Amino acid sequence: MSKYSKRLTSALAASALGLAGVIVAPTLPAAADEVTCAPGTTKVSILSYNDFHGRILQAPALFTAIEKIRDARGQANVGLVSSGDDIGGSTFESMADDDFPTLRIMAAADLDAVAVGNHEFDKGWSDLAGRVHAALPFQELGANVYTKGTTDVAPPLKSHEIFEVGGLRVAVIGAVTADLPSLVSPSGLAEVTIGDPVEAINRVAASLPADVDLVMAAVHEGAPNGSSDGASQAALSPNFNAMWTGIDPRVKVVLNGHTHQSYAWTNDKGQLFTQAASYATQLNELTACVTADGQLSGEVGNVNHVIDPKAVDPSHPRVAEIQKIVKEAVDKANEVGKKVIGTANQAISTPTGNADVRNVESPMSNAVAQLFFDTLSKGNPEFIGIQNPGGTRDSFDQGDITYREAALALPFANTLMTTQITGAQFKTVLEQQWQRKADGTVPSRPFLRLGLSRNVSYTYDESRPEGDRITSIFVAGKPIDPAKLYTVGSGSFLIAGGDNFFELAKGTGTKDSGRVDLEAWIAWVTANQPLSPDHSKRGVSMTAAATELKEGGAATTFTFDVTAAEPVSPEGLDMMLGKATGRDPKDPAKVTPAVPNTKVTVTLDGSVVGTGTVADGKASVEVSVPSSCTLDTREAVLTFTIEPSGTVVHRSVRVQGDGVACTTPEKPGKPVPPRPGDPRPGLPRTGAGLR
Repeated sequence: MSKYSKRLTSALAASALGLAGVIVAPTLPAAADEVTCAPGTTKVSILSYNDFHGRILQAPALFTAIEKIRDARGQANVGLVSSGDDIGGSTFESMADDDFPTLRIMAAADLDAVAVGNHEFDKGWSDLAGRVHAALPFQELGANVYTKGTTDVAPPLKSHEIFEVGGLRVAVIGAVTADLPSLVSPSGLAEVTIGDPVEAINRVAASLPADVDLVMAAVHEGAPNGSSDGASQAALSPNFNAMWTGIDPRVKVVLNGHTHQSYAWTNDKGQLFTQAASYATQLNELTACVTADGQLSGEVGNVNHVIDPKAVDPSHPRVAEIQKIVKEAVDKANEVGKKVIGTANQAISTPTGNADVRNVESPMSNAVAQLFFDTLSKGNPEFIGIQNPGGTRDSFDQGDITYREAALALPFANTLMTTQITGAQFKTVLEQQWQRKADGTVPSRPFLRLGLSRNVSYTYDESRPEGDRITSIFVAGKPIDPAKLYTVGSGSFLIAGGDNFFELAKGTGTKDSGRVDLEAWIAWVTANQPLSPDHSKRGVSMTAAATELKEGGAATTFTFDVTAAEPVSPEGLDMMLGKATGRDPKDPAKVTPAVPNTKVTVTLDGSVVGTGTVADGKASVEVSVPSSCTLDTREAVLTFTIEPSGTVVHRSVRVQGDGVACTTPEKPGKPVPPRPGDPRPGLPRTGAGLR
């Protein structure tokens, strides 16, 4: 099935480099975009995918689609190109064997050209130039990867590949994002320099042989948002704008990657820019008719195929070989998965031990958020770790924690990323837990409870209007500053605005650490032995009769309870674990034992100003501020400690002085020592009796 389709014009045959212009066609089924070739011409296809990221379980379906097209056109009439990130950020089945399963699949797939992506550099240049290169029967492309101190492409990479498709000579120039030095460890790039990809592409395009019929670029860089249009994305993204406006017009097709988007756009120069999402979910097909002497004839179509993950046909020899590679990898991963990496004193879980319930807090999601803090904060106490509940898929039972258990908890192979947002934007992120899709409608899961690092706390009132339910936020014990920039760390999915947390995608200075979540997760689990569940909550529902207190005045009541008539955020002060969520756990042994709270203690400036009893996650506490001889009204912070979970939340209040000017009584005077002539000892001399 086709997700979208474009048509390139027929003014292609007039030039050896062809593809002079572009006509955009409406979205049609794939069959409607099949070019009709005149007698004596041959239909050819150039297929492309990007950002495979070691998704080897999806490989048989992807390559079934590829082999069907190869069979339909004839093997010699189909080219296959990858735009990078084939390895790295991989799922457990490939990662467990250092991505060798993915490399073996690439070797079996008969690729014509492969550009390097940033993840090919995850383990450094020496790993790419050595281990990775040795596993592949071809040279990968990186026209802007130079030997340090030169502008020579660093071997074993090369700048471009030329191959024939149905007699058509095609040149593919490969390049990687210029952001690479900020995406991987600097030490891993000590032997190379990363240049401007557009400059490199243009230099190579100008030097290609005259007998090349079609020039393409496979660039591991792309537009941030595929649901927009090319011109708009160029205005928003300097990296994409450089390609959109600056690539030499001799390059007729630009195959993008890196941003995991799906699009096909043409610019004013008639250049086609296309990207095929990620993770083997889509396949791009450029189709054309070629004359007997290797010239383009007629229209050129561009179709995006959505891959059916269940459509696997092992009757194709390459698919059968890939299935064999996948099976061997899965068997090996299962063996590797038995390795013990740590222990848990108690089960550490999502609300029900799996991913079914996502609208309440859990020890596991908060633990993953803490992983982001501990791994990425670099000592910044105001760094915010954040985890979407749908990204935490499994739990640890009590006892040994295995490699496989860790992998099942974080199975999506996100990379660890950071971005900067203001305090006001972070409030918006928390407000977006009450979900809205891009079209404004409420999704099937109307509330997603974010996991947060333990330095973050907030209060909310669901009875308030949507968008104004967060009533306080504290980071590192201080009220959040709406205008200040805070660094947020999470997986690549959430930082990109996934799960309708659109505000995160508006962050600035976004950086990819180059680390895969599973690798970092395993390191974190190993370093924090033994693990124990943290029952403390980051967000609680709280209302107050007033937020201005008076010294010596009447008590103010603070209530902890669900406030909405039909709440989508149903929890009180206790974490809802196991059956308390309303869902029976599939494996009760994987659910953290519940810890009912019993007491709330409120302090102001370190002094207790109120206590209350917690029952069934609900509490009401009266806060009274004693007189302290203060005349001024001041800003203060109430701290609420809920026990035994250890939950701590804060609320900013104004404290009004009691208006009484305290005075210190005068101290009694000391007796005056008697002197000769004094009429009475201790009495003042008055002069009486003088003569």
